[in-house]
Amino acid sequence: MDALNNMRLRLNYNGGTFQQSRMIDDKLKSLKKALLYSYQAGTMVIDNPDEDNELRQLEFRCLMNPDKRTFETDKMMLSVPFRDVCINIPKLGRVVEEEIEVPIKCGSTFIWKETATRWIVTLQYIEEYAYFRADVRKCFPFPLEIDEKPYYFASIGENEEILEWNRKHREEWNKLNYTREIFLERNEETFNYFKRFKIVKLPNILGELESWEVQAVAPNSTDDILIVHLKEYFENQYQEISEEEQKKREEEHEEKQDFVVKPYDSLKISTTYVEGAEWSIENISSGLKINIDDAIVKDNQTTVYLQLMNSKVGEFDVCYNSEKIQHVVVESL
Repeated sequence: MDALNNMRLRLNYNGGTFQQSRMIDDKLKSLKKALLYSYQAGTMVIDNPDEDNELRQLEFRCLMNPDKRTFETDKMMLSVPFRDVCINIPKLGRVVEEEIEVPIKCGSTFIWKETATRWIVTLQYIEEYAYFRADVRKCFPFPLEIDEKPYYFASIGENEEILEWNRKHREEWNKLNYTREIFLERNEETFNYFKRFKIVKLPNILGELESWEVQAVAPNSTDDILIVHLKEYFENQYQEISEEEQKKREEEHEEKQDFVVKPYDSLKISTTYVEGAEWSIENISSGLKINIDDAIVKDNQTTVYLQLMNSKVGEFDVCYNSEKIQHVVVESL
């Protein structure tokens, strides 16, 4: 019995009495050796989920292996233990360093310290029991702002230059173009932000915002990751400038308390009645034709009705008793 007990102790020391447990333990030991001596070992810097902790970021050793199944240079394979020693936690004397949970999951972003680049976890290999193993993609240098919160994302795909058209029985159609695909964390904010056919603003390589149209959203492809397919959206910048200029002019008119009308409009203006006073139009722009339809008096108030007679634009003053009551601006249709 002593021999059997000694064998059980040795098996438990090497991972457990089950063969699979020992295989998992051996793989984890191999990974931890590789984290010290492998050429592809690196340092992961990830945000601390404990907001009360003064240490805002945690650092762990990890492996960043190239994905040999694809030619994409911005796709790698991450390997990191589920629990490991955080290398930037201050040591207390010569005590044994304690292993803590590595706060990483699908959708998490981290910084590869040696290359100063940010990466996002897109797919975890759930069949790997020894350590956390997943596909990661390089994040775009500029984040997307949603409710004033930055979300780093991976961007895949280039702008398409050819539109494929099909024709059959006098009908023409083109295939739906997914010109850009982005991966980002899936939560309530991001899920509600991206809706089909919505126009969203995404930063380009220079950080300038450009318009894209949402074509499809795949929220259930992988856990905690949102995949959004986008199409280039033509944006008339001159129209935007015109709208901004129009809004600016309206604000200026409001500050000056101008009365803004269109050609052929009719308007009425009221003021306090003065015995023997008359309505008149002064400082009228060249070409404007204005007809005074009527002026009535009621309850110590006098009201004049005016009609614009042509399509000219300009401005004029409406006066009563030789005093300016209202400045009117006639804008184009």
